[in-house]
Amino acid sequence: MILFKILKAPFVIIRDIVKCLVTYMPGSMGNRFRILYYRNKFKKCGSNVIIDVGVQIEGAELISLGDNVHIDKFCIISTGKTLTGIINRKQNVSFKGTEGEIVIGNNIHITQFCIIMGFGGVHIEDNCVLSANSKIYSLTNTSYDLNDRTKITSIMPYDQAHFLISPVVLNYNVWLGINSILMPGTHIDKNSFTVSNSVLMGQFPENSYIAGQPAKRIRNRFETSQGAL
Repeated sequence: MILFKILKAPFVIIRDIVKCLVTYMPGSMGNRFRILYYRNKFKKCGSNVIIDVGVQIEGAELISLGDNVHIDKFCIISTGKTLTGIINRKQNVSFKGTEGEIVIGNNIHITQFCIIMGFGGVHIEDNCVLSANSKIYSLTNTSYDLNDRTKITSIMPYDQAHFLISPVVLNYNVWLGINSILMPGTHIDKNSFTVSNSVLMGQFPENSYIAGQPAKRIRNRFETSQGAL
């Protein structure tokens, strides 16, 4: 076993150096190298995909990208099937995928410094935008035992910490304002908008203008002479 680790070490080092160079290579050349590096690692990858400088991706084999997707500078997208700690699962009937799967549709811009944690599952439908510093968490720690709040719990060590996991769904043409935070179980129906710095958890109907901490539906996003779309 020790000999195997010694023989394996140079290959691991080379792999990490290559990934570092690919991740941080600037400009259009870097963008070309990144898509070449990731294309066969993704579960699915459409055409005209841009992965910008500094983007960190873990669990690419569970990630599907549509056409015209731009993952902008220094975003973090992470997912996987291996979980630690005490996991509490909450159903989100709007999600049709499997746990850990991230599906990103067509015509999507994930702008600078966004975070997507897809361990519970994330589905982003066509024509959505995540403004800078937006965060989607389908897995998060809880500050107490969801089944017994009389227990004193701690976040450390992680293998004894409590977690909530539930998919997050954004339907067609949802726009997340700057620094919006979506917690596990969130579903935002189509043609909706979240105001900057909103914190969302729960279900939001079609054509919603959403704001607050915790966020609430304030009014319609779009109006017509006959009322809501």
